[in-house]
Amino acid sequence: MKRLLTFAILIGVISYIVVQYLKDRRFNPQGDYDYVISETIDKDFYDPMVVKEYYKSALEIGAYARSLWNNDGIDVRFMDRENFESTQATEYYNLLIATTKLLEDKLETSAKYAAEGYTKDEIKAIMEKGLTPKDIELKEKSYFLGLGIGINGQATMELQQLLNEKGQDLLVDGIFNIITRNGLREFQTKNGLYPSGTVDKKTLQALLK
Repeated sequence: MKRLLTFAILIGVISYIVVQYLKDRRFNPQGDYDYVISETIDKDFYDPMVVKEYYKSALEIGAYARSLWNNDGIDVRFMDRENFESTQATEYYNLLIATTKLLEDKLETSAKYAAEGYTKDEIKAIMEKGLTPKDIELKEKSYFLGLGIGINGQATMELQQLLNEKGQDLLVDGIFNIITRNGLREFQTKNGLYPSGTVDKKTLQALLK
């Protein structure tokens, strides 16, 4: 009987401690409510409204959390599933954070592309049309397509430089002669391409790898 009584008292004490801890954690929140703004976002993003929405959403997180705490005593960081208002408030708080992080990821990704030299239009194409940086590069080098014997100039000079980077030893003079054609054919053969001696899309893709 004494053991049962002792056990019951022990359970009661533990339960009391747990309840007090949870109350203390809820009503004495640690840290700041404010969302930490990223310093690595693209503030010059191609769509200024996204930047504006990011700052607005980030500020709303702290304002909403403080409002719930000051007016209703609800700490939105700790959901009380037995309290409907707490549950609703916490779910909305988490939604605000998720929305802000989504915008933040978009702006940080844009900043990385901008640092690599991509223009706003190129970044927009990558992020909205599903293009890859490699697609952008292929588009920029599209003037290579169709290069063949007898076509001379700056494009041929760049082609010769690319072929040399891939192991050829061509004179970089901008003249697409038989030697350049043979070098291109050798490159095509090594890369499993038809050795046409002219630059097609697959050849250009292989050159830009």
